[in-house]
Amino acid sequence: MNQNPQSFSGDDRRQYKRIAKNFILTYYDKSDPKKKYEISQLKNISLGGMCFITSKGYPPGTKIAIELKTPYISDTTYLEGTVVGANEKVKNIIYETRLKFDVINPQAEFLLAKLIDFFISGRKSIDEQD
Repeated sequence: MNQNPQSFSGDDRRQYKRIAKNFILTYYDKSDPKKKYEISQLKNISLGGMCFITSKGYPPGTKIAIELKTPYISDTTYLEGTVVGANEKVKNIIYETRLKFDVINPQAEFLLAKLIDFFISGRKSIDEQD
């Protein structure tokens, strides 16, 4: 999978390929790890970041930890990132929060790359090779 930022077409200016999937995740503000939000919906994800639904608007710069589970990978994938913005969708109730990943550990990067490639390639199994 080519993640080279120089390889975009004129229509796609994003550095990383992303997939729009509605996986469920757990998240928390790293400054208050005891207050976990057990269920939230992922809107899209790439190796650079993600957009997901939150119940409050986090200001840019907030550090968020994510526990992502998908039906395609048995392990929980742990991610951390920084909020770059939150769009209010339903006043004081639902926000689309955009998160830029901080450094991704090698295992999480491998699992995310495999998951993204699976959906982009249209394979029938996540372990299927080219």
